[in-house]
Amino acid sequence: MELFSKKKEEKLEEITPALKAKLDEFAEKGNQFEEEEQYEEAIQAWEEGLNLIPEPQQYYSETIWFLAAIGDVYFKKEMYPQAHKCFDKARGNLSGGGYGNPFIMLRLGECCLEIGDEKNAMEYLLRAYMMEGKEIFEPDEDGEDDGQKYFDFLRTHVEHIE
Repeated sequence: MELFSKKKEEKLEEITPALKAKLDEFAEKGNQFEEEEQYEEAIQAWEEGLNLIPEPQQYYSETIWFLAAIGDVYFKKEMYPQAHKCFDKARGNLSGGGYGNPFIMLRLGECCLEIGDEKNAMEYLLRAYMMEGKEIFEPDEDGEDDGQKYFDFLRTHVEHIE
């Protein structure tokens, strides 16, 4: 008698070249809308792309990209609960990219701080810092995205961060 039944392994659908092309198309369309500051349209394009990814989506690295793009627009618009939801889903991605992605950790930490979850903010900001150093908190090439506030929070809560 077998004490433990073997769970039938799920076979994941492959991202075919045709599907990859469609995903790239929606990604580019969203990027174009974002550049034109048409944020709702950008989110809509990225969500359409995300919806093409087979279930369970958390097993595909493409999911991280779409969630991060959507979450980043929400973050820039100071819609922190919505941004947090996107980055938290990206963090939980099982394709191996979420926890190891410094940008996901940074944005998740920033969102946590903005919604009042200091404990998790500290954890995720520290992860981002450990992967990329202080540079991850510096403004991007457009001078936007100043992370000084978040770096100061981290520095006041963790010893030996300069």
